[in-house]
Amino acid sequence: MSNEINATNTEQPITPTPEADGGQGRTFTQEEVNRIVSERLAREREKLTQQPQEDEREKALREREKALEARENRAACQDYLDSLPVKDKYKTALLEVLDTSDTEKFKAKAEKLIDTIGLRIETKITGADVPHPPSNSGGVDPRIAAAFKPKI
Repeated sequence: MSNEINATNTEQPITPTPEADGGQGRTFTQEEVNRIVSERLAREREKLTQQPQEDEREKALREREKALEARENRAACQDYLDSLPVKDKYKTALLEVLDTSDTEKFKAKAEKLIDTIGLRIETKITGADVPHPPSNSGGVDPRIAAAFKPKI
């Protein structure tokens, strides 16, 4: 009887025809099932080990993108302040105090602060109301030319 048990355990079923198993298809041996399951598990494990690396890369790229955007916004705010007639020390203070993440909001808040506190430097237009000296054809003031004129 022990020979019969060993013989049945070591025998692998032969693939029956579809009619024999009710039209369900192929019957697999335990070794084939183990191999197939092992291969699928290996593929799934590989996917799981690759996903965190991709997630870390994406996270690093998003962080770099945010940092770059923040620098661009700060530079745009700095350019805006440079265009205003305000002392440099106030420009630096405004950049440090106000949020530079949104350029339009920064401009509105900076304008309000500058106007409220009176940080704007009054600029005078020079040259528009200053009379110009009369031009002469010689290009030299006649009094100076007379002073240096040789005496005969």
